[in-house]
Amino acid sequence: MAEVTGAGNEATRAWFHEAKLGLFIHWGIYALLGKGEWIRTVDQIPLEEYAKLHPQWRPTSFEAGAWAELAAAAGVQYMVVTTKHHDGWCLFDAPNTTWKSTASPDGRDLIGELVTAFEAQQIPVGFYYSIMDWHHPDYLPRLSWEEPTRSAAGADPQRYVAYMREQLRHLLTAYRPAPFVIWYDGGWMNKPEELSGVETNAELRRLKPDILINDRHFTKEDLVTPEQRIPPTGLFDEQGEPLLWEACLTMTSHWWGYDAHETVYKTPQFLIRTLVDIVSKGGNLLLNIGPQADGTIQEEFVERLQAIGDWLNRYAEAIYGTTASPFNQLPFYGRVTVKGERLYVHVFEWPGDRLLRLPGLANQVHGAQLLDSGAPVGVRRDGDDWLVVLPEAAPDTAASVLAVDLDGPPQVTPWVLRPNRRGVVELPVVVGQLDGPHGMKVRYETCDGELHAGNWLNPKDSVEWTFEVPAAGEYEVWINHRVEPGQGGSTIALILNGQETLLLAPNGLAFGTGGTQASGEALRAAGQTRSTGGRFCRRRVARLTLPAGRNVLKVLLPTIRRQRGWDLRGVLLRPRRGEAVT
Repeated sequence: MAEVTGAGNEATRAWFHEAKLGLFIHWGIYALLGKGEWIRTVDQIPLEEYAKLHPQWRPTSFEAGAWAELAAAAGVQYMVVTTKHHDGWCLFDAPNTTWKSTASPDGRDLIGELVTAFEAQQIPVGFYYSIMDWHHPDYLPRLSWEEPTRSAAGADPQRYVAYMREQLRHLLTAYRPAPFVIWYDGGWMNKPEELSGVETNAELRRLKPDILINDRHFTKEDLVTPEQRIPPTGLFDEQGEPLLWEACLTMTSHWWGYDAHETVYKTPQFLIRTLVDIVSKGGNLLLNIGPQADGTIQEEFVERLQAIGDWLNRYAEAIYGTTASPFNQLPFYGRVTVKGERLYVHVFEWPGDRLLRLPGLANQVHGAQLLDSGAPVGVRRDGDDWLVVLPEAAPDTAASVLAVDLDGPPQVTPWVLRPNRRGVVELPVVVGQLDGPHGMKVRYETCDGELHAGNWLNPKDSVEWTFEVPAAGEYEVWINHRVEPGQGGSTIALILNGQETLLLAPNGLAFGTGGTQASGEALRAAGQTRSTGGRFCRRRVARLTLPAGRNVLKVLLPTIRRQRGWDLRGVLLRPRRGEAVT
């Protein structure tokens, strides 16, 4: 992306929306300790002790060109690097501190080297900048464990604001055309007005009108940045207009910076599907690596970036420059992206009957083909839907892509879940929305060719369904799930239409098998998981009353006993008329 001139950042926003894949780099002096970027506060290392790391910083294996070549081969379209993290240490020649890489033994301006190398690969560079600063004497509040030994007396937050602004001015003027974004972090410790966030950002825009600014100074800017979670849908403003957003995720289980003790890495398949999922919702993926202190990028990161690059070499057309899916939900495990009059149907798991249903697609379909080989596939109209007839084998284990050509931009009627002919509301997880806060763990997994919501480790994670019933009525709630031996005892919660039904029992909820409201003891017993011996089975857990029309049901485990909760294939809502559940 060339430097944009003009009155605003509209061209930057348009380019960013089409870019889809960015590389996040968390690198700093904390890498010397190999325990993640928060190590100073996690291990409660005093300021003077942490300062002893400074002369040890010698990234002898760092080659900015090699990092940039790896990113380019992975299909990365932009990069964001930590210029200063919460420990205050700068990877650039900051004009107002000696706590920086250029004052360490090797004296290198690492940001300058990275900008030069990545721009040589035509990869624009953005700058992460921490508002929080554990090093600067005027930044407040102090870390809670530091308060007894590091007085805040005489600290002046406005002096810190001046310090921060001088560094930001340097970053915006010394590395042109970089940065395309100021990617704030650490702003949650302060209200925006305490550190003059609105005024600071206005100055940045005067210096560089084409700049993007993210949301982490807690002022309303350009870019929304959910962290370590994938939103269940796209993100929209108060008027329902799509927001510019980017989900940032690690390849590791937790830390962003180098962790020598890490053993859990997200698989290449998971990362590729995550990219597709985010793009199908109109967002970008900012995928992180945490290099070692000497500048080595560990092999686990290299392997995953190479796998993403290999997949994008075949399917780039279905990712870059696409727009969000026109379907509110799909009856198969996959996602859809769009470019003009072409749908890209990403299939994560090949269905056993080799039929893909595109629900409510009103367009005429001119044809469909496998994107990588161009081999045609059959299509036929089925009522209000279109069916795509797949070949016997999936061409890709992570995500196979079909190109479906239409007679115009896609016109789709939203798909509404309604009771089947027996009046049963079937809610498989494939048509549910997985959600969770920062640290979301729940994800789609398969067993015996069937999909379930697994990796249920976070008690705030959930699955939610929206559906309609023609008339109010009483329903039994059946779950299709499995719980490993010894893993029972987690609490099951059902939230109907925004109200918690566990324990409080509104909306006519009753646990247990009787026909009347269950006692408190039965309520607690029926509201917990129990081992299924590791086999999937159905279990009746509740009774509730649904109002006529639209309903929203959320299932979660607010307390998880032992290591993991359950694997959930779905929920059945059976009307109280005595029919058998099959």
